Amino acid sequence: MLFKETGIFKTVAMPDATSSTFMILFVATVGLLALVVAILLGISRRLWRMERMLGEESARREDADPGPLPAETSAGGAFETFLSEDPEHRKLPKREQFAAYRRWRQENGLNWSNR
Repeated sequence: MLFKETGIFKTVAMPDATSSTFMILFVATVGLLALVVAILLGISRRLWRMERMLGEESARREDADPGPLPAETSAGGAFETFLSEDPEHRKLPKREQFAAYRRWRQENGLNWSNR
């Protein structure tokens, strides 16, 4: 009721301020709640995709691991295999022998850096 009759004069009454304030706060709260839910759904979707990608990557890595090479599992180990390949290796001084062994490991893919 916009017009209020008081005696002879009609006055304009103010609309109920508390109900309109309540509606504004209610709509703002519902909007913010919807925004928070949308953000949380986006985060959970991204997290699910990252977990799936990491799972696929680790499965590929496990499938691609060829296992130990024959030189690593042979009776005397890789060094003994290296020495048995060429009798000249046994005649080298220790320092040169180990330098040649390191090169041999690199060439045969036995170093961790090659995997």
